[in-house]
Amino acid sequence: TIFRMSNVDEHKIVRDLRMANAKYVDSAKGDVMAVLRVYKDLKSDCELYMFPDGKKRHAFKMFGTIPVQYKGSVYNIPISIYLWDSHPYYAPICNVVPTALMVIKESEHVNKQGRVFLPYLNEWRFPGYDLYGLIQMMVMIFQDRCPLFAKPAGDRSSTVSMPQPAATYTPPAMPTPYPSDNALPYPVQPGGAGAAPYPTSSNFPTPYPSMGSGYQPQHGPTRAAPPIPPPPSDAIRSSLISAVEEKLRNRLRDKLGTTYAEMASMRQTQAELKAGQQRLRVAIETLEKQSKELDGMTDAYSSKKSELDRALAEVSSGDEPSIDEAIDASTPLERQLLDAYASDLACDDAYYVMGEALKNGSLLPSDYLRHIRDISRKQFVHRATMRKCRITLGLAA
Repeated sequence: TIFRMSNVDEHKIVRDLRMANAKYVDSAKGDVMAVLRVYKDLKSDCELYMFPDGKKRHAFKMFGTIPVQYKGSVYNIPISIYLWDSHPYYAPICNVVPTALMVIKESEHVNKQGRVFLPYLNEWRFPGYDLYGLIQMMVMIFQDRCPLFAKPAGDRSSTVSMPQPAATYTPPAMPTPYPSDNALPYPVQPGGAGAAPYPTSSNFPTPYPSMGSGYQPQHGPTRAAPPIPPPPSDAIRSSLISAVEEKLRNRLRDKLGTTYAEMASMRQTQAELKAGQQRLRVAIETLEKQSKELDGMTDAYSSKKSELDRALAEVSSGDEPSIDEAIDASTPLERQLLDAYASDLACDDAYYVMGEALKNGSLLPSDYLRHIRDISRKQFVHRATMRKCRITLGLAA
């Protein structure tokens, strides 16, 4: 069956849920909208409702018809669904709603008041169970056992009074409370005004003869109506026991349902508390780790501060150190690198001085070349030493 998508008034749904004092508005709204988007003949409302716990209060209601395929034809079955204020954590209350032209067919899934009982409702667990799945389950169950049938023509049409002979006894008609299995349920009207009328059950007796049946009054001697024998006491006792059992069963089911709703809510709260406990445990562990890191940083800061205080005390109390003592390497290898670098710079300065002396005529060219060769040899050694030191220290060569 293909359903057309319908426009869903989200604001009205939220308003009705809040009027019904729903505890989980967002979850319930999503569940309801998922159904109304698919089943276009269902609507929502909020009204006063007598719940099975005996309390009358506002309840969110979905009502309308759902299409059910039964014996090769599609029928619109009118239903109503009432949500508890703890929905979707507790199963809703479902009913079939017969019109004036229908009669309820009682079964293991539908009682005589129209209340629907399904294993889906008994096993309700959120989020694995929802309203859309519930309606799908109702459609599947109703396909096997249709809960509503059309009333027979004698019950839904006005009774025509026929003159009865005074000497004739006509026994009263005893219609059966439900149509037999070959009765047809309430059909969809696909053809509008030209569709076939609602079929009736052939097993419903007509209390009076029809006008065209050729009724002829019976003439004969007057006979008194035979007395109706009283029902046996065992039958009365069995009937009373069945009625009491049904009432106790319904009350027990409602009581257990309320208890289950409270348990489901408590389980949800417990799960949320456990999740919150886990988050708190993780947060505490993170804070403890950060506290240890801060303690380590504080100790390092205190140690460095003490060193700085001692250095400042030594500087303020003693003489100023020489520049050579202030600038010194921390290791022998670094000191060798520093000395080689200083010697290399000294060679560059010697080149400059001898070049100026050659320009001024203070130095002969032969002497200039001889000194330049000596200085170049020394500078080569200094630069080779610098290269080896930098490679050993892991610095760029």
